[in-house]
Amino acid sequence: MSLSGELTYYFVIVQARITIMKNLVNGVLTAVIIAVAMACGWRASEDTGTLNSQPLNSASNSTANSTPAKTPVTGKKAFQIEGTIDDAKQEGNVCDTSVEFTVPGTLEFKFTPTDAAKGNYTYSGPFNATGSGPYEIKDDGTMIVDGTGCIMGRCATYSHKWKAKPIDAVNCKPGK
Repeated sequence: MSLSGELTYYFVIVQARITIMKNLVNGVLTAVIIAVAMACGWRASEDTGTLNSQPLNSASNSTANSTPAKTPVTGKKAFQIEGTIDDAKQEGNVCDTSVEFTVPGTLEFKFTPTDAAKGNYTYSGPFNATGSGPYEIKDDGTMIVDGTGCIMGRCATYSHKWKAKPIDAVNCKPGK
C-alpha cells in the first residue's frame, strides 16, 4: 500500500472515531437533560406542547392534579400514596380509592378503579411519556403498579412497588 493510501485509510479511521465520540457525547448529554427535566418535574404544556418551566407538583397546579374533595362517608378507603417510575416521582393523599383518582407528581396519572383496592391506570408526561396497566393496593401497605410505559418512542414493561399508607378518610385532604 502506498503512503497516500495509508494516510487515506488512517484519515477515514480517525474521522469514524470522531463521529462515534460526537454521537456518544450527544447521547450522554441528552440522557442528562432528560434526567434533570424529569427530576425537576418539568412537563410539556398541554396547550402549546412547549416545555413549561413550572414543576407539575407546584402549588398552582396542586388542585388540578389532586383528587376532588368528597363529603366524608364511612367505608371509604383513603391512602397517602408514594412511588416512582424511573426518575418520575408521585406522592399525595387520595381520599377515596373507589372512585377515579390522581396522585400528584412528575407524571399525570389517572387511576380508574374496578373496586376500592384495584383497577387500571394511564399516565402521560414530559418527553411524550405514556403508560398504562393494572394496579392493586394491598393490605400490607403496598401498591403494585404494573404496566407498559414509553418515553421518546422507547417502551418497556415494569412492575413497581409503591407505598400506600392508610389515612383517615374523614379528615383526608386530597393532593400533596
